[in-house]
Amino acid sequence: MLTLDYVLAARDAYMTLPARKEGIIPGAANLRLPRFVGDKLTRQAIMNERRFDCASLEGRLICDEVVPPGEVDAAIAAIVERMTSSGIVSAAGNRRAIRIAQEPLDAFRRYMSVYAREQAHCQFSPALIRNLERNWDAAHRKA
Repeated sequence: MLTLDYVLAARDAYMTLPARKEGIIPGAANLRLPRFVGDKLTRQAIMNERRFDCASLEGRLICDEVVPPGEVDAAIAAIVERMTSSGIVSAAGNRRAIRIAQEPLDAFRRYMSVYAREQAHCQFSPALIRNLERNWDAAHRKA
């Protein structure tokens, strides 16, 4: 959701960041989510499993459009038409310009260097396997 230009969701959908339960870092959420929902809600989502219902006030800070479940396909078709009707060259250029204004390349590089180091530390933690087994019940999943 934090890498997309447009977020469309069904009214009954929700978003969570299960990375904390797994014992890992949730990608670029630490970098990008505060722009959408603020620092406090970001901390709650990352550190305390806060759920964002897409139709809620907080969910609408992330979702561009929330539609009834039966209208998702039509809404996808409409947004694809709107975003591509003037050609994809200008859409791509505008996307790059917006991204660099919000997230300068050096800030992204600094974040990703910390992310890579910390994620590697998490990956080699004995707690990671315990967390995955406890939270995702891997031993009882079908292959």
